[in-house]
Amino acid sequence: MNNISRQPIYFRGHTIAESALATSRPDDNFISPSGSKDLPRLPRLGPKTDASPVFYPGTQLRHLLREAFLEISIQANEGKPLPLEEHFMMIQGVPIGALAKELSGKDMSGVIEREDGIRATNPLISLGGFWRFSGTLGVDDWLPITNGEAVHYVHSKMRAMPHQRNPELVDDLNESDVDRLTRIMLEDGEIARKVRALNDQIKVLKKGYRDLSKAKQKEISDQLNIIDAEITVIKDAKEGPTETLVRPVEGYEAIIPQTRLRSGMSVDRCSEIDLGFVLFALRHIARKPYVGAHFADNKGEFSLNWEVKTWGKNRPAPEKLGRVEVGLLHFDISEEGEDKVLSNALALAEKAIQSPTEFGLDFSVFDPTYTKN
Repeated sequence: MNNISRQPIYFRGHTIAESALATSRPDDNFISPSGSKDLPRLPRLGPKTDASPVFYPGTQLRHLLREAFLEISIQANEGKPLPLEEHFMMIQGVPIGALAKELSGKDMSGVIEREDGIRATNPLISLGGFWRFSGTLGVDDWLPITNGEAVHYVHSKMRAMPHQRNPELVDDLNESDVDRLTRIMLEDGEIARKVRALNDQIKVLKKGYRDLSKAKQKEISDQLNIIDAEITVIKDAKEGPTETLVRPVEGYEAIIPQTRLRSGMSVDRCSEIDLGFVLFALRHIARKPYVGAHFADNKGEFSLNWEVKTWGKNRPAPEKLGRVEVGLLHFDISEEGEDKVLSNALALAEKAIQSPTEFGLDFSVFDPTYTKN
């Protein structure tokens, strides 16, 4: 494998949910007998119902990979800070400021990718891509291998007053703060009752809202705005936190720990150094392999076990290059055969990060029409 003979590389295998996996995408939510419209849901394959199979979005891992690409660029810059424009381009593929104006003025019609162009000069942005410039790295969604299993659960909790739960904390307060805490606790209960009553009014007003005439909807909306304003005034007048301390906290769906999910990713037109940077990024992720929401509950830990294959142009059959394992503080490459394609690619990437100019690399180049002089 080299920059002259690019070929597709396929990572295929499974993800293990080492802890529960959750997301916080509001468009995935829906009302059902098992929860309210505010219950954060997992994404569904098909209709938004409890019966539809869940999946975990591969974009979560792709974001980690792009963050790792930024880390590579920083290391290549001897650890010095990079401009904000490069942060946005590396992580999100979004140009801002002067770079946005520069790229928006580029005429892409008739542009043909050349071997000495941007993909060879800045492999990191080639992998990630950006507006009007497609990336070569694709990441699959994670699919539970057995959809019939109970692959999600609802987790909820009750937020409590810490000084009631552990009275010893009061011993560490002075007398004036003890008096203040007493006022906050009394106030918290009273305000919770007032806000609850107003929220009940909101529920009554919203019932059947869609079936009302436009004039009636306007009348109801005005009433809702008045009630919302009342709630805001009540909360703003509190001595303690704006939200009540003692209250139930809405639960959320999550992939059950130890669930096995089918996963993978592909790198199109992959050069040896592209492969090396992808492996470097996976190793970087092993420092903190967490995705999604609710890290405070230690949700989101995952591990990967992927077989790596390719099929070169002049090869009669696919080739297995080896296997890659990623987990918490764990990264391992198992080679297939004596060529050590994976290890050599990673070693090449490490050298390129130390001396990018020697390899003809410039991670600050984002012009898709760029060619080397």
